[in-house]
Amino acid sequence: MKRRIVVMMGGPSGEHDVSLASGRQVALALDALGHDVSALVIGRDGTWSRLPVTALPALEPSVQGPGTGRVDSVRAAAGVAELAGVDAVFLAFHGTFGEDGAIQGLLHTLGIPYTGSGPLASALAMHKAKAKELYQFHGLQVPRSVMVSWRAWQADPTAAAAMVLQQVGVPLVIKPNRGGSSIGARPVAAAADVAPALANALAQDEAALAEERLRGTELTCAVLEEPDGELATLPVVEIQSRHDGFFDFEEKYKGADAVEIVPARISDAVAAQCQAVAKTAHRALLCEGFSRTDLFWTDRGPVVLETNTIPGLTPQSLLPRAAKAAGISFPTLMDRLVELAILRAAREARS
Repeated sequence: MKRRIVVMMGGPSGEHDVSLASGRQVALALDALGHDVSALVIGRDGTWSRLPVTALPALEPSVQGPGTGRVDSVRAAAGVAELAGVDAVFLAFHGTFGEDGAIQGLLHTLGIPYTGSGPLASALAMHKAKAKELYQFHGLQVPRSVMVSWRAWQADPTAAAAMVLQQVGVPLVIKPNRGGSSIGARPVAAAADVAPALANALAQDEAALAEERLRGTELTCAVLEEPDGELATLPVVEIQSRHDGFFDFEEKYKGADAVEIVPARISDAVAAQCQAVAKTAHRALLCEGFSRTDLFWTDRGPVVLETNTIPGLTPQSLLPRAAKAAGISFPTLMDRLVELAILRAAREARS
């Protein structure tokens, strides 16, 4: 069925360019299926612009500075008017504002169907420390970790770094608590490097997460919801990073050095455990539509890092590669997510 779809992308976050790259791929795929598709691009300055698919430029994602996570209220009010009469909104945002539940809450209030998880699940998944608490409550293993607030860092940087070393130790990874695409994340091998890594992460977010550096096989597994609410999983993807086992921004979006193997070179039994973990993580956070959970297979079994409620949808992204391995084309996958959004909205309207 032909739908009137708006793909929303951009936004005031450090992942603005990644979102534009994802959004363009989504818009082109849905347009090729015959839908009436346009793009609603939110600029880093807060401007909302409605554009035809043909006006979306191809670009290579680059690291941006930390975004504000907010938009100008006058511009936003004018931009929202562009959503009148649409059948569904495809959310191709990444990072704060677009992936953390803010825009989901707005669309929910307006009664406009949108792809992916709702406000609560989006906020929980974005908050890495809280997500870990929920994973553990549901029986999943997570790395040792501690969160450092900007306030604690400002009060006593030396004490904050000492707390990280005492509770986690080196080697570790320090990253913004809310964020993605490895922006602001650094592996730390020496005690002297903890403070600079904390400062770097806290320049991106109000809290930093310091977590144990895992060793083992890095994996990721996507979950897709069926129309009846049942969950299906895509083939597990194995990630081999050339940067001392740390999958950074350059490798994720520019194809630099990393090797991504689909399906992963693991036994069927291990794959089944990883897929079960991805489903449990999806349910623990109350995700909807789709998600992708990152984990390591270690000598103590699967250890969960985080769940992405809007995984990357660029040509280099892991979800499209896993879907292709399962025989699901990119346009078919995008169309399926739109239909799930419309079904959910109809279900919520009845209740």
